[in-house]
Amino acid sequence: MPRLLRNCFSKIWNKQFLIFFFFLLLSAMFWTFQTLNEVYEEDFVVPIETKGIPGNVVITSDLPKQVSIRIRDKGVTLLSYRYGKILPGITIDHQQHSNPSGHVRLLTSELLKPVAEALMPGSQIVATHPDTIEYYYNYGLHKRVPVRLQGNIRPEKSYNISGISLSPDSVIVYATKSLLDTITGAYVKPVYFSDVADTLRQRIDIQPVRGARFSPAQVDLTVIAERMVEKTVQVPVQGVNFPATKVLRTFPSKVNITFQVSMNRYRDITADNFVVVVNYEELINMQGNTCRLALKSTPDGAGRVRIEPEEVEFVIEEVKAPAEN
Repeated sequence: MPRLLRNCFSKIWNKQFLIFFFFLLLSAMFWTFQTLNEVYEEDFVVPIETKGIPGNVVITSDLPKQVSIRIRDKGVTLLSYRYGKILPGITIDHQQHSNPSGHVRLLTSELLKPVAEALMPGSQIVATHPDTIEYYYNYGLHKRVPVRLQGNIRPEKSYNISGISLSPDSVIVYATKSLLDTITGAYVKPVYFSDVADTLRQRIDIQPVRGARFSPAQVDLTVIAERMVEKTVQVPVQGVNFPATKVLRTFPSKVNITFQVSMNRYRDITADNFVVVVNYEELINMQGNTCRLALKSTPDGAGRVRIEPEEVEFVIEEVKAPAEN
């Protein structure tokens, strides 16, 4: 008896499920049919091909590779464009549009006429991007310009930037004569690095100029950072602008110069590279017998230079003028 009940229930359940599934499928088909018959807008990509460019012509701006168009029509038609019928591409014949100015400017709507003709009745192109296609060209006119760095590069504390180089340090720029006359350098896109504590290498793009093409369009930036160490040397105090009959005496006669220098230049920078002076014209108007020292000469590679002590005691002594013969 229980087995018979189970069989009856199973038959009833299967029959109800099949009816439910049938109406669910019917509803889905009806909804899909209704949806596909609604009007929608969808974006499509149309490729661009350029032909007829002679070998002696240099394109000096980036040509777009594609155009984006928005088509309005029923959903079923848009689906056919997406997965069935392939939209034709755009072909730009340079020979038809070349002119003495070296600048070609074309309306996208004019170029899309073959695409519009290939659409099904009822389909409409409602938007395009970009709305114009333009490019610049010349017949090989060029010059070489230096590469210039833009931005800010800062070392980590206790480090120093000992070298910055760009490779190559100059590039060739192609453009019309009027534009070439205004271009004095190839500026890279601004770079910003902080806390540099090692050798840094980066490939960076040259900032584009409308109507010009740089070759190469990228350069390699190398930044060398070195650890700084502290060094102290003793430098004698010198008097400047003193009359021949006067001489300066300071106490002490030598002062300590403490500075930071990279390890590879530690032995190169010595006391002879610094000049500490006292100006006579400042002393004669000074009250008291102490004066502030001035650093007249500092070598390249020495940073955070300080004098110890910054002030010294002094006396000005009279000396006999040399006897005349």
